[in-house]
Amino acid sequence: MLKAYKYRIYPTTDQKVLLEKHFGSVRFLYNRFLDYRQKQYSLGNKVNYFDTQKILTTLKKEEDFVWLNECSSQALQMALRNLDIAYTNFFRGSGAYPKFKSKRKALHSYTVPQNIVIKDNKVCFPKFTKGIKIKLHRDIPEHGITKRATISRVQDNYFISILVEDGIPIPKPHKAKNAVGLDMGLTHFAIASDGKKYINHKYTIKSQDKLSKLQKRLSRTKKGSSNRLKAIARVQKIHTKIANQRADYIHKISNEITNQYDMICVETLNIKGMVRNKKLSKSISDVAWGKFLEQLQYKAEWKGKTVIKADKWFPSSQLCCVCGASTGKKPLHIRKFDCPSCGTKEIDRDINASINIRNYGLGTVDVRNTAGTVEIQACGVSSSGVMSLDVISYDILKQEAQSSLAVG
Repeated sequence: MLKAYKYRIYPTTDQKVLLEKHFGSVRFLYNRFLDYRQKQYSLGNKVNYFDTQKILTTLKKEEDFVWLNECSSQALQMALRNLDIAYTNFFRGSGAYPKFKSKRKALHSYTVPQNIVIKDNKVCFPKFTKGIKIKLHRDIPEHGITKRATISRVQDNYFISILVEDGIPIPKPHKAKNAVGLDMGLTHFAIASDGKKYINHKYTIKSQDKLSKLQKRLSRTKKGSSNRLKAIARVQKIHTKIANQRADYIHKISNEITNQYDMICVETLNIKGMVRNKKLSKSISDVAWGKFLEQLQYKAEWKGKTVIKADKWFPSSQLCCVCGASTGKKPLHIRKFDCPSCGTKEIDRDINASINIRNYGLGTVDVRNTAGTVEIQACGVSSSGVMSLDVISYDILKQEAQSSLAVG
């Protein structure tokens, strides 16, 4: 399995200058060759990575670009490789068209593909043979093979992310002993089918007052002044803290869920479309559903667990989790409802949806039936071929649904 280990590094003043030269050179080459490839494509000429690499060799010999030799040749070549990968993804339909990188908006980083050594609490890589002090808060597996390293800067903090192949084969998904359905929300971050609700801390909203004051001070400063740079740093510090809080919380929840359950059923969200809602866009961006679902996916693969995504049009909030009858569409302000078919009262909307998502993953809901009736499959495998629980009983699922609603 491939795993990344990210550490904080503490370069000296001279090392910081050289790192900044790498950041700038990589960004310069990416933009220069993006412009070159665009012009060649407009003329009907195809350009690949090897063509740009030859031009780079010639470019470094020119008098105006001798400064490129101060940087690692491998880092410069990786900039061309990343550009080629961006074009490949675009033509395959799996990525957007490559864009020019802005000095102010771009992520300050570069990658080295080899010769990464850690010893005596220092990390060594090309052009930094004496090593940069590193904070090793966790060990890299001794039998692991280092693939590449990415050096980055966030504000005034420098980091190195080392990609390691640990030599351990990816475990095959085993037969599930328990399953959970997750319904994503804004009142709560996520709602589990067993009645547990994960808190939405709303980090951005909590820091909004302080952030607004700092942004007002920033808007009053003069462009190009030292006070403006200080104001920008204060605003960036708040945004960095918010991002770190959110990332820490998401990692903790995804670890807890993937450790506790063998089968995780989630809904398919059109996040890009939902963000277009002006009233909810800030709240939706703050919860970072996309990042959370991405972490669930790769952590489940590491642990041999299964993640099942419900169909985009599956009416999880319209079906009664107790009897399976359709209760129709409901506006967002209705958080509890009564089922007219089975008579269940005060059904929690979110828990009801999470239970239906779990049943979808187990293959116990016939989504083709518009009436929302339940079809039980006791073979342990859903109609989609996904491995399910050993024995599925309608009575058991009904009892679990009622107990989860009671907990909620």
